[in-house]
Amino acid sequence: MSHEIKAETKVIERFHIPGQDGYSEFWRRNKSPVEKLELARLLLSLRKVASYVGRNVGTIVWSGMDFKHGIALDPAPVMGKYPVPASKIDRIVGLTIRKAYEKVEWSERFKELAQAQLELAPHYAHKFDLYFDICENIYLDCLSNRSVLACYTEKTRELEIYDRYDVASHPPTINELFYIWWEMAADRSGTKYKEEYVDTSVRGLSKRTSLERFYKEPLALLNSIVDQLIHECPKIHGVTERGNFRLNLYLSIWPKLFEYIKFWPTDSSDPFLKKVVVGGNLLTLEDKDKESEKPTSLIFANEIEQSLRKNTPVFTDRVKDIVQNAEDVVRVEGNDIVMHAKNRIDKKLLHNLQFVIKTAAQRKTAHNRGLKTGKIDRRRLYRAPTTGMIFQLKKDDFDLVNDIILLVDATGSMSAPSRWEQIEKVYQSLLSAIKLYNKNARLFAYNEVKSVCRLTEIYINDRFFTVLPHGKTASGEAIIATAMTLKGSHKKPFIIHLTDGASNWGCGVENAIEFCKKKRINLLTLGMGCSESNKASLRKEYGKLVQFVDNSDTLPGMFRTLLNHSKLD
Repeated sequence: MSHEIKAETKVIERFHIPGQDGYSEFWRRNKSPVEKLELARLLLSLRKVASYVGRNVGTIVWSGMDFKHGIALDPAPVMGKYPVPASKIDRIVGLTIRKAYEKVEWSERFKELAQAQLELAPHYAHKFDLYFDICENIYLDCLSNRSVLACYTEKTRELEIYDRYDVASHPPTINELFYIWWEMAADRSGTKYKEEYVDTSVRGLSKRTSLERFYKEPLALLNSIVDQLIHECPKIHGVTERGNFRLNLYLSIWPKLFEYIKFWPTDSSDPFLKKVVVGGNLLTLEDKDKESEKPTSLIFANEIEQSLRKNTPVFTDRVKDIVQNAEDVVRVEGNDIVMHAKNRIDKKLLHNLQFVIKTAAQRKTAHNRGLKTGKIDRRRLYRAPTTGMIFQLKKDDFDLVNDIILLVDATGSMSAPSRWEQIEKVYQSLLSAIKLYNKNARLFAYNEVKSVCRLTEIYINDRFFTVLPHGKTASGEAIIATAMTLKGSHKKPFIIHLTDGASNWGCGVENAIEFCKKKRINLLTLGMGCSESNKASLRKEYGKLVQFVDNSDTLPGMFRTLLNHSKLD
């Protein structure tokens, strides 16, 4: 006799962990419960995010670490619990994005220009600084609203407004006015600033305590510039022109706004309402206040920097040991900051390349014997009266024994969108064809960022990635560093270098050619869409090791010649 047992409650499939709800939980996987490792890995993630904003962001570091140009972030908001919860990461990512946009748009420079132009008294200059900062925050947040980055800046904005809400202050205050405006103007819907301000707080229930009587008119004035700020300004080409446009826009309403806020305090912590020390004819905050504003400095900053270096291979010293003109060698290092690439594989080109590679590959025949169906295997006929397992299947596999690495020039000369798309079509089609017959094929690109030649692998886990074409061309260092990534092989490997011009930086390609000969590496440079002057320069540098591809249809035949030549080695 059996009884059916019914569950009265649902089975718990997963537990909710407070603080783990966040956008970053979907993409951040490289975590650690060890503090210095977690902060180092988080810093790498922040650098990758900042790289999507622009090229001149600089280096992202934690405060206390050494840097020359970049952004120093206070690690205090993410310290204490490891791995860092996703909700905290979302906020630090949002802050990084905003500070990155500040660098790209030169916010600090135009703030200094505005201060020099107005020449206000210290207590009035402080109010203008708050006004300028909130204007820039709105502009920068609205720039991020054009992409998925808005998810993170919104989290940071909400937290910042919440944390700075001052219950002890009595309206009207400047900070409360600006935070209300920030919330309206930077809203992701892009329409909230067009609506008339209505006080929805508890104080709004009474006309005597409603904030509308203080802020309605100033907000209408502030909202009058929002449309130009978020729609017209981003369309202007040139960072200087955009900055001057914003500066003139902010100053256009400042005199009228100043009449509203001239005698308003910032909030209950207004430095000009607190006890101050007079020195040098300037009002300064007390030392205790200054110390409270200092960011947390990491005790183990050196350990974090060492952890970051381990993840980034540096080839500079090894290249200097190889070349004769070591003093001309530029810094060359690996890089893992990439972007997803669009699928630009040309099916016709891919089909032609597959046919060429298949004819050059070695055939390996595999037999599967003792089957019930297939082709009769005469060596198994004796099994006919017993098991009947007298059939076989024959399968031909093709293997390209030469390992091949594609090295793509992604420097400034390739930055034209049409040219880079053409190069992407070629290298994606070529690598896809090679991968069918050699699983060890790899794809690298090199460019120059901050006076460093960066070598980046852009085909990882069966997915194509890309980098931003930028900077000078250090082909010699890039070829030598690529050759160093090759593993030993019984057949001579290939490095196929795709470029559109000669090297103009570093030690030159003569040393790279000699190094490849010494290591028995076949080096071939393909000139892609080169002008006549560039062709002459490439012939001078590479001699017989360069061929020119003026039309992608000629690539399969050129590749056949290359593979047939390798059979003679």
